[in-house]
Amino acid sequence: MILIPNRLKEQFVRMKTAKNSILIKITLVLTLSFSIGTPTQAQPEVLPSPSVEMWGEKKDQLNQSYKRWLKLKEQCKGNYSYDIKWSSWTGFGNTTTIVVRGNQIIERRFESYGAPHPDGRPIDENRWTERGEFIGSNPKGHPPRTIDDLYREAISLTGKPVPQFYRGVIRFNKEGLLLSCYIQDTRIADDAPIKGVNITSISLGSESLPKEKQAKPTFEQWVTNGKKIPDGMMFIGGSPWFNETTGKKREPVEVYEMIYGKNVKPAPFKPIRPPFNPNKRKTFPKHWGEPPKRQTRDLRPLPGGYGMGSGTLARWIQENLDRDKNRSTQPD
Repeated sequence: MILIPNRLKEQFVRMKTAKNSILIKITLVLTLSFSIGTPTQAQPEVLPSPSVEMWGEKKDQLNQSYKRWLKLKEQCKGNYSYDIKWSSWTGFGNTTTIVVRGNQIIERRFESYGAPHPDGRPIDENRWTERGEFIGSNPKGHPPRTIDDLYREAISLTGKPVPQFYRGVIRFNKEGLLLSCYIQDTRIADDAPIKGVNITSISLGSESLPKEKQAKPTFEQWVTNGKKIPDGMMFIGGSPWFNETTGKKREPVEVYEMIYGKNVKPAPFKPIRPPFNPNKRKTFPKHWGEPPKRQTRDLRPLPGGYGMGSGTLARWIQENLDRDKNRSTQPD
């Protein structure tokens, strides 16, 4: 049952009196339509689900690249290295270098750098090198893996479809070797993490072998070559150029002395005369008699292998040697 307001009833009575039934019906219809009308609810929009991406021909390119790698690896006899660089949009980053010789990892180098300082101080750096049984002991840096391991990871990754909201990336260098094969979440704008392989560069041959330890440079040579910090050298605080105790920048000579030690000039050479000890000298022949008791205070080598002694003793020995020689040459 529909309730009609009193105001409408009064209008209805007036209209009935005026015998205008048609107008009454129209008024009632319009009133009822506005009073009982219900709004319609909007249906939510259904978004189409993103399609699943497949690797397609990229997978075939990866297989061809792996065959190419096997040939080049044989040519360089398993001697190579590769770099993995990463940097953030805020300015910091790191580089890991894996060195392989004879298909075995022999070295892992790591270098990180911080964002530039507003006050102009040198960028903070951290470097270290692992060799032998210590390779892989530091949790930082890219894990020590050969390129064969990276190819196996890439082949396994391309054997599965790319998940929703992700993109698949594959890149090769000029030689056709694998540089990147990973998936990345497209919903993350900055520094989105990746899953897979991402190499920066590959070096084949003897260039990848570690350099021999170089001789200590002079301060002038070190400055001329750009004041470089040796690989693998670490400093508390990150950078040797800033003194955290004083809050001031170190001078180049201070940094050089921290790396190579102070250049202390050696003291001038002073010959040390052995002390005269007649008890340790070989004995004189008995027929020479006793050596002179009064001798000069100088010290010189004595003839005949009798050690060191004064000039007086040297003349006495030489006279006896000459006398013995003359006796041996005289006829019997």
